[in-house]
Amino acid sequence: MKIKQFTSVLAAFAALFLFVAGCNTSANESAAKTTDVSEMTAEQKQTIEKEISALTTAFFQDVEKLDIEACMNYFENTPEFLAVNPDGTAGDYDSLKKLNADAFDQFATMAVTPKREVIRVLSDTQVLYTVFATMNFTLKTGEKMKLEEAGTMLFTKIDGAWKATFYHESAASPVAVE
Repeated sequence: MKIKQFTSVLAAFAALFLFVAGCNTSANESAAKTTDVSEMTAEQKQTIEKEISALTTAFFQDVEKLDIEACMNYFENTPEFLAVNPDGTAGDYDSLKKLNADAFDQFATMAVTPKREVIRVLSDTQVLYTVFATMNFTLKTGEKMKLEEAGTMLFTKIDGAWKATFYHESAASPVAVE
């Protein structure tokens, strides 16, 4: 009889615990269900690939306009954001913005030519984007330069919009062109 009472009390306690735990789950946690790429249809993946392709095309257009404010709209400004710069240093959102703003201030013109782009859908909320590109720019001094670079962005869907939550860039040293 004591075992039966203990089992009943334990079951009631477990049910109460699960109820309370369920009530403490925020709406975002319960509503934000991620679909792994293995569970997605080809059409779902293609839709995401098109969204990322359009997004990165617009990003490079803003880079060519040397518009740092527009460029930074593609990145999520949170303490968790991480940028790995071409020199191997790590930075946050603000340091990435400053680094690029300082570079943009030296340029008269900029042209970005992607040579290869790879879009890897990881889930319906995360995409890994890698680009290999040639950058041609003219400094305000009139000197023309060219560099080869590769960049990777981890895009995460946040409040319905794709934002880069991680950024890594590697680049060769710029070379003068005539």
